[in-house]
Amino acid sequence: MKALSLFFCLFLGSLGSSAQSTDNHLTVLGDASEEVPADQATLNVNLSYSDEKDITLVYEQHKTGRERLMALLTELRVPAKDIQLLQLMVRKERDFSMGGGGMGQPVEKFKGYQRIAIKFDDLKRYAQVQQRLASDGFIDLSSVFSVSNQREIELRLSDLAIAKAKEKAERMAKAISRTIKRVVRIGDIEETEAIGYVRANQNNIYMNSYTMDVNRPVSTIAQQFRLTTSVKVVFEMN
Repeated sequence: MKALSLFFCLFLGSLGSSAQSTDNHLTVLGDASEEVPADQATLNVNLSYSDEKDITLVYEQHKTGRERLMALLTELRVPAKDIQLLQLMVRKERDFSMGGGGMGQPVEKFKGYQRIAIKFDDLKRYAQVQQRLASDGFIDLSSVFSVSNQREIELRLSDLAIAKAKEKAERMAKAISRTIKRVVRIGDIEETEAIGYVRANQNNIYMNSYTMDVNRPVSTIAQQFRLTTSVKVVFEMN
């Protein structure tokens, strides 16, 4: 019996922190991952205009730029429901650049900012619109890629992680001539146990953003995500 207990301790030690055992319970960590391509994108067009003296000129410049952008999107047949105009913000700033009165002599000016977000469910269509906007002078662009079926992937990976934990627990129980009776509890792994794991609920795990370089082809932007789910499962043994 001592030899059997020693064997079980060595078996647990070989698995590191992925399993813990009490007299009648066995705690096992399971994980699953999947490479998933992005299938959605949001293209952000950032409008910015300024004037040193007249704030009304800033509003007029924004109105002109916004109307030109909307006309171009209409020409490109982008549905209005996929376009979101964020609120225009205008404020007074100090310009410390060399052209603003010389080094150490800041010039105050009025500056306006507005973002227009365009959503796409087709990445080929996204690339076409992006390139057309850039060629027409809208070069302050940023993008966010995402995965549409996020919840479905989470559930599938969770089921797979639990199945792997059960398989591991059955091997360990068999090593000491016991069997798994039932699952007692399923939960996320603790932070102290998360080394080497990526939490399934980590913020923005399904999103990848970048600021556009007009000379950089969209095909060079990372659009692949490695999604990982980790769980802790407590089993009761017979």
